[in-house]
Amino acid sequence: MKLHCELLEEELREVKKQCNKLSRLLEHAVWEEDMIEEEIILFDGTMADFVELIGPLLLSKRWKVNGRHEMKPFLRALDSVFHVQHHPDKERLALGTLVNVVQDYLDTHSDYREQP
Repeated sequence: MKLHCELLEEELREVKKQCNKLSRLLEHAVWEEDMIEEEIILFDGTMADFVELIGPLLLSKRWKVNGRHEMKPFLRALDSVFHVQHHPDKERLALGTLVNVVQDYLDTHSDYREQP
């Protein structure tokens, strides 16, 4: 039993040593979220103007989000980068507004059909 306890104590010392080493490394770590600076593009105009400008991209079949050509994930990704604000004193327009305006645009332009 004494030999078993001595072996466990040696393993515990090694674990403590590794924990201390890891702790020192983490003290000087730069976390990924600290390294990434969020870049936002502010579009000064109406949502309809914005959608009209990106219309050819919306109608194109050449883009994919996570390997799929689906409009809602595409618009969520776009909304994370572009903020549409038609007046400096107003809040930016919401994703739901973008989805609705894009759907209206697609309904009136071409025979676009969202693939499942």
